[in-house]
Amino acid sequence: MNPRITDHPAVPYERTRRVAFTFEGRTLHGYEGEPVATALHAAGVRVLSRSFKYHRPRGIGLTCGAPSCPNCQLTIDGQYGVPGCATPLRGGESVRRERAWPSADHDLFGVIDRFSPFIRAGFQFRLFRRSPRLAHLAERVMGLIAGGGREVTPDAIARAARPGLGERRTALAVVGAGVAGLAGALAAADAGLEVVLVDQGAEPGGALRAETAPVRTPDGGAAPGFALAAELAARAAAHPAIEVLTGSTALGWYEGGVLPVHTPSGVLTLRPARLLVATGDYDQPLLFPGNDRPGVMVAGAVQRLVNIDHVRPGSRAVVVTRDAYGYAVAAQLCAVGVEIAALVDPRPGERAGADAEASFPSGVAASGVPHLTGHRLREALGRRTVTGVVVEPQEGVDGRGRAVRLDCDVVVVSAGRRPAEELLLQRLYHGDITLDPGPGTALPDGVAVAGGAAGITDPAEALTTGADAGARLARWSPENPALPEISPYPLSPGQAGRPSSSGGTSE
Repeated sequence: MNPRITDHPAVPYERTRRVAFTFEGRTLHGYEGEPVATALHAAGVRVLSRSFKYHRPRGIGLTCGAPSCPNCQLTIDGQYGVPGCATPLRGGESVRRERAWPSADHDLFGVIDRFSPFIRAGFQFRLFRRSPRLAHLAERVMGLIAGGGREVTPDAIARAARPGLGERRTALAVVGAGVAGLAGALAAADAGLEVVLVDQGAEPGGALRAETAPVRTPDGGAAPGFALAAELAARAAAHPAIEVLTGSTALGWYEGGVLPVHTPSGVLTLRPARLLVATGDYDQPLLFPGNDRPGVMVAGAVQRLVNIDHVRPGSRAVVVTRDAYGYAVAAQLCAVGVEIAALVDPRPGERAGADAEASFPSGVAASGVPHLTGHRLREALGRRTVTGVVVEPQEGVDGRGRAVRLDCDVVVVSAGRRPAEELLLQRLYHGDITLDPGPGTALPDGVAVAGGAAGITDPAEALTTGADAGARLARWSPENPALPEISPYPLSPGQAGRPSSSGGTSE
């Protein structure tokens, strides 16, 4: 099966210029602007790196969207540790995988994994506690094996160096250009504020860019998620009071309201009078033996791969879900020709059946997809990549029978979503935000949180609350601190997001 989707039934896509790049001595091709990791996946490269400690194989989609994802770090043009899933392909790059010898496909250091029960965290301190010199030597050796301790070439340093862009004051900074951030920026700009909108993605819209299901709009209508995201992004780009910084990362939030932003042109130091945090949310992984093998992917990563990059994750998938979102992604995989080996849901049949029927209008039975309710995933099979899974009845639910082996090359996991609240938590742990005795956290004056970062995963609700937060921030000023509570959704550290009933995502 061709990994490239040329006849997507829902999302139109015109491929950009086809370009060539060098991958470990081979010439491969991809499309300009798509992530380097996507181009490699489409070319059949499933192992993108090895894990730091045990040298287990790593692939695309294991923890995509999480704030710190080491699984697709590549060496690109001599620069180490470049995230392949967030680096657009330009053509002419030299790409290599890391942390392996002689290659990531056949890594001799992978034998370390067989001794993992004996190599626990901090083992070198216990083993060499009588000899600090040996402990430090062991640390250096482990650093080299893990891929550290390498010297970056002068050419790579020169390419990576970016000038400082100085300091800039703005009335409002919005971090995150998903549906909540876009709605908040537009509401504040319409009220007269100057807005700087910061987003890590190559294009605004967040994860809603990958959503094909209808999303409710404020006027009572509905539109496909990707169309709604495109409309909001176009309005923000055309608004004279909004500056959109894509491919940019807010590095932190410090005393005095300092917000350094790493942009493609350099580091810009923002000093916003107000701040809207709309950083969205991301998938939580599911714990089971083999959950880190290439081919195990979180649902959000699969949705982006299929609906944005137009690349199939594989040819035969097992979808493990306990929410409506997983069923929606399964239906989208069916629509692009990926065979679903089974739908596995640990919940009772009644609850699982309702979510399944909402995503498969003709019925799961009519689609021919086995539906294993009351079952859990016991383990993933395969050494270098996933070759199958073993599922078994969930104890205490309505599952019956013995364990079942299912052959597949993709395992899609939908186990809930977590707010991307790290920017707020950094300030919390720094001491400027104080925890209330109640369930929430008090935010500083002039700060609001909306969308997935506040635990809201329904796109329609995220849009509404984002616009409300932007309007409230526009009414707030340092001279008028008595304005009622800016955000009705205070930060709740560690709050797990829940997928919406429609299967959509908030950011």
